[in-house]
Amino acid sequence: MKKLRILINEDMPSDAELLEYEIRKGGFDFISTRVDTREGFLVALEEFAPDLIISDFNLPSFNGMQALALAREHSPLLPLIIVTGALNEEIAVDCMKAGADDYVLKDNLRRLVPAIGVVMANSKARNERVLAEEQSAASERKMRAVFEHAHDAIFILHEGVFIDSNPMAEKMFGVVRNDLLHRSLSDFYPEVPANGLGVQDLIPERSLQALAGTPQNFEWRFQRLDGSVFDVDIGLSPIEIDGRLHLMAILRDITEKKRIEVELRESEKKYKSLSQEFNALLDAIPDPILLQSPSLEIVWANRSATSHFTEDAEDLEERHCFKLLHQISAPHTGCPVLECFDTGMPAKGIIPITDRVWEIRAVPVKDENGAIVNVIEIGRDITEMKKLEQQLIHSQKMEAVGQLAGGIAHDFNNVVTAIIGYSNLVLMKLPEDDSSRHFMEQILVTADRAAELTQGLLTFSRKKALNMHPVKLNDIINGFRSFLERIIGEQIVIRTDLLDEQVFIYADSSQIEQVLMNLATNARDAMPDGGILSISSEIIELEEGFIKAHGYGEPGKYACIMVTDTGVGMSEETAKKIFEPFFTTKEAGKGTGLGLSIVYGIIKEHNGYILAYSKLGTGTTFRIYLQIIESVEQRPEILHYLEPQGGLETVLIAEDDSPVREITAKLLSGYGYTVIAAEDGDDVLKKHSEAEGRIDLLILDVLMPNKGGREVADAIGKLSPGIKVLFNSGYPLDLLVNKNILPDDVNFFTKPIAPRELLRKVREVLDK
Repeated sequence: MKKLRILINEDMPSDAELLEYEIRKGGFDFISTRVDTREGFLVALEEFAPDLIISDFNLPSFNGMQALALAREHSPLLPLIIVTGALNEEIAVDCMKAGADDYVLKDNLRRLVPAIGVVMANSKARNERVLAEEQSAASERKMRAVFEHAHDAIFILHEGVFIDSNPMAEKMFGVVRNDLLHRSLSDFYPEVPANGLGVQDLIPERSLQALAGTPQNFEWRFQRLDGSVFDVDIGLSPIEIDGRLHLMAILRDITEKKRIEVELRESEKKYKSLSQEFNALLDAIPDPILLQSPSLEIVWANRSATSHFTEDAEDLEERHCFKLLHQISAPHTGCPVLECFDTGMPAKGIIPITDRVWEIRAVPVKDENGAIVNVIEIGRDITEMKKLEQQLIHSQKMEAVGQLAGGIAHDFNNVVTAIIGYSNLVLMKLPEDDSSRHFMEQILVTADRAAELTQGLLTFSRKKALNMHPVKLNDIINGFRSFLERIIGEQIVIRTDLLDEQVFIYADSSQIEQVLMNLATNARDAMPDGGILSISSEIIELEEGFIKAHGYGEPGKYACIMVTDTGVGMSEETAKKIFEPFFTTKEAGKGTGLGLSIVYGIIKEHNGYILAYSKLGTGTTFRIYLQIIESVEQRPEILHYLEPQGGLETVLIAEDDSPVREITAKLLSGYGYTVIAAEDGDDVLKKHSEAEGRIDLLILDVLMPNKGGREVADAIGKLSPGIKVLFNSGYPLDLLVNKNILPDDVNFFTKPIAPRELLRKVREVLDK
């Protein structure tokens, strides 16, 4: 049994020892401490935490009445007995009025032990009563909260008169609380009786039955003071308040429900299932909500929450949330509920539960003293939102890398232009039988490959125009297969399984072939010892499920091309990066890391989607989705170019890249033109002014330092209205038009350009 803790306020140690002797002789098991000053008394109240105080009435610096006042201020329920040698009846009465539990004279200490017994018994009863009152008050607060926040109207009646009501009752009856109280229920009886019965007959009858102990539930109609009527579902039950029997009424507005019931009766077959669905929706709560105790036990759970771990929350043997939801033996690291209990403030966290990601919010529930008694936990499944975030980050990263790739390609175009130009000039001057022609031709082949690489980068960055037209999907794949069989190697078996029907897509055939070529090349490298490369197609209807799972897409009918290999496969981490430019798993010198990024760019430019599925050791499948169109195939027009011709006109060339500027000038000079070269926009204006009207054609780079090509053309056009202009850029015209850099009706060519094509273009513009 717990030892009794006694604080003795006595300045005489011998008297304190005598008290202890009497108490011990009386059979009490106790520990005690003695103080004789105000300061010592206060410290002992805090640190010793006594169950009982025995205080002398007269001390040199601190008396019993002062000790009593301090004790009541610190612990109002702590029992205190005055023990003194001199205490008249008047002082004894004052002590008892001030809150002393008893008093004992020092010359009659045989009363001390019985007094302690009575005082401690009274203290125990008093503590139990206070605790019961606190629990009752807490219960009353909860009930009042339910009363005030209920979605149903609740009011208390005594002899048919309102004596209390909640806010929903005010809203339902259209009367503020002060006006509603002390009104009679009969004030709201309808002029037209409900169900053909008189209210004055039914309501009193049901009220009497409820007061007799039989709860009543029925539907009825009331009328507001403004004349509007409403139907309700009424529940009547007796309630005792201050010893008097009252009637509690709970009303749910069913006006809308009654209207629906009328419509259902009019067309029962058509709307039979509607009511069930409507009621099911009313029962559905989207977010799981839990009420948790300080030990993290689930006190209460809503239907959505219980559905995640059991069919019936009442049958749970294990109620710890970390075991039920996380299947772990201790609270989750960073648990918002624990944080809420620790800090007393709302908390939020992201917690993985099995294969889902949840946003958990925790809100403290405090008692009247501000102590946290429970925490409300609200969960929201944000798995899909997290997927969308990752997809957005990936999309932004690809866009940024695309901008970088496009910039590199633009600058590289100038280098390739110079190489192609100079090589063609040399090749034109070499005799047909010159052995050096082979070397120049190889340089041109290599330069063409470099140009293709820049076009691939531009495609990835969406800065290259595509030759789009309706084409048959099977024709592209079949044509590519015949080419692929000659280059893929004998160790790899090629299989195709294509749609029987002809499917048209709107595409650039050469770019789709480039996609298949890059995927086939990757598949070949993934099967060094041979294997099977399969290309198949099917028609897919993209629905909301696909869009929700991947975070993008437009509903509709798509052609799906599947390219599958039986190679080594790749890890999940690798699969996340395969479409990034310059990412490669190949050895140095064996891959640029651009193949799949170009594939990604081409498919995006076709408004399609590409997904990769792979596991280590099981091969890889790429699924390409391209929208199907209802059209006929259009074959691109084949252009026939004549041998380029020169001329005697004067041409002003503006190009900030010196090798490109020099080769263009030499090419045009070689064909008879008078060439003036400028390195930027300001230089063009200066040399045009110096030429005094002799210039017939301006060849302007669109993007130049100081002034761009369009700004220069506009300025010179005001001085020489008839002058002709030929713009050029490493970017395609449609991109420049979309960026409002150029109008769409200008003369234009894209770099790099073959010398013969440049000569033909110059002649064409001059002859207009």
